[in-house]
Amino acid sequence: MSQTAKPLIFTVPLSFEAHSLAQKFRSWHSNPQKAKQVYLNTLALYAVDFYIRCLGFETDLEQSDSHNPVCLKFMDVADLLVKHLGKLECRPVLPDAQVCKIPPESWSDRIGYVAVQLSPSLKQATLLGFTQTPLAEIPLNQMRSLAEFPDYLYQIRQAALTAHTASPNNTAVKLSNWLEGLFEATWKEIAAFLEPTAIPSVSIRRTIEPFVRRGKLINLGTQLTQQSVVLVLTLTPEDEQAINIMVEVCPTNGQMYLTENLQIMVLNEQGVAVMQAIAKGTNQNIQFHFSGEPGERFSIKLALDNTSVIDNFVI
Repeated sequence: MSQTAKPLIFTVPLSFEAHSLAQKFRSWHSNPQKAKQVYLNTLALYAVDFYIRCLGFETDLEQSDSHNPVCLKFMDVADLLVKHLGKLECRPVLPDAQVCKIPPESWSDRIGYVAVQLSPSLKQATLLGFTQTPLAEIPLNQMRSLAEFPDYLYQIRQAALTAHTASPNNTAVKLSNWLEGLFEATWKEIAAFLEPTAIPSVSIRRTIEPFVRRGKLINLGTQLTQQSVVLVLTLTPEDEQAINIMVEVCPTNGQMYLTENLQIMVLNEQGVAVMQAIAKGTNQNIQFHFSGEPGERFSIKLALDNTSVIDNFVI
């Protein structure tokens, strides 16, 4: 007879320390519903933080939005920054729940989502599984096993190290040159790649301010499954010390949607993913918005199947 193995779980006792922290964050909110949300989120966060440190990874709670009073006031977040990797979202699950709910504000800038079931007494928290794909609701029985989680984190760390030690031939694109009208040969007017109706729009604010935009064709996948996308960067100077940057990935001519499971990451100077999204097969494009100052460096990584491409930039 064959036996079905039970999914791996990890249970964390919720100590006085955990509840004291949750009570501290709850006291910032007068609305009872918001206060309860923050309390449960904090307990889930405490459990995942304990688990991650047991795996040998370092965390930085102070740099997580979940410890920022302003962020907590306006968003439903329970993020945990894992050093040199990125942010995990720690979602509390009540005892009788069948799904893990993921709020829209945490659908980007996350390397994964962990479901944490809280006991009725709130004395224990059990990590049930994880997913790397943001969905409004995901059935608990469809989440990836916790047994896969350590390898998943190590793969992200290896990818970050690879990005940080990228080949010196991958010279950083100097974006300040773009503002002077100087462009690399591979970065062209995006009309060369996209139909007029597919060209990304800009906000009203940007239409009355100078901006620079260029696109580059990126090929991913194997010879048999090769896919092409267009990486588009739009630069809008805010002042002498800041430039607003929009990163957009679009399908090429003839394609309506991005290829499913295409991964897009914005990496900081240390090679850590600070923004991340995965195409679902219904995305016509994916955008990231951020700003930077002269001299700052970042990279954009696109990955599909077992292939990836990294472009490095300096502002």
